Amino acid sequence: MIKRLFYVYGVVGSSVETATGPRGIDGGEVSLIPNGDVAALATLVSADDYAPDKVESLTADVDWVSQRALAHDRVLTWASDIGAVIPFPMWTLFRDAKAVKAMLSKRMNELQRTFGHIRNGREFIVRVYVQPAVLKGHLPEHSAELTALEAQAANASPGQRYLLERKMENLRRDAGRDVTGKAATEIHDALRSAAMETVREQPVNSGAPREQGRAILNASFLVAPDRVVAFQRELTAMVNKYEPSGFKFDFTGPWPPYHFVGKSTE
Repeated sequence: MIKRLFYVYGVVGSSVETATGPRGIDGGEVSLIPNGDVAALATLVSADDYAPDKVESLTADVDWVSQRALAHDRVLTWASDIGAVIPFPMWTLFRDAKAVKAMLSKRMNELQRTFGHIRNGREFIVRVYVQPAVLKGHLPEHSAELTALEAQAANASPGQRYLLERKMENLRRDAGRDVTGKAATEIHDALRSAAMETVREQPVNSGAPREQGRAILNASFLVAPDRVVAFQRELTAMVNKYEPSGFKFDFTGPWPPYHFVGKSTE
């Protein structure tokens, strides 16, 4: 009967030294299981504690999952501070070191391609939100047509002003959608110019504070170490341009390249 399993965090170069690494899952030691030029980062865990049916039942326990997610990310973040790392999903388990080595052998070509792809890039995540009520007051700054109509209305007769105000109200509604769409594209493209690669996902409001507003951009960027300053410069320029008009930015990183390494490890 198997008493211990190897919990695998991801794959690194076989020259990585783990002596100064953090503790892993359940406070366990993180070690290397090498195969040629690559090695798996792994921790021995109890087979009983991490049996598939038990893990499935415990995933409803937020505290239990959070503690292990923090440990998982802590190990991968440490590894990415040293060099290239290919993150694996949580709960990647193998019965013994032989099985881990077999996986590395089977996927060697894929792993080497992925290392070549991500190199030493780190992941940065940028989410952008808009506050429609604030943006509404700044729309003329982004719409020449609306600015012209406001100038006409200021000098128009009462009857003409009413018609122009109705037209402006419709234009504000349409301009709001147009401005947010163009802003999201401009911000994404500006940051992409300093990145190796980008993944743009559907914006979601879940989990964001209500005061942030409506989500308009959710993107991850793979940035080389020597381009981080340029990336931050582009981000600062976009913040300075759009924040006064009601746009809010959520910027996190650097992270291991979670979005840039493929979805499966088995």
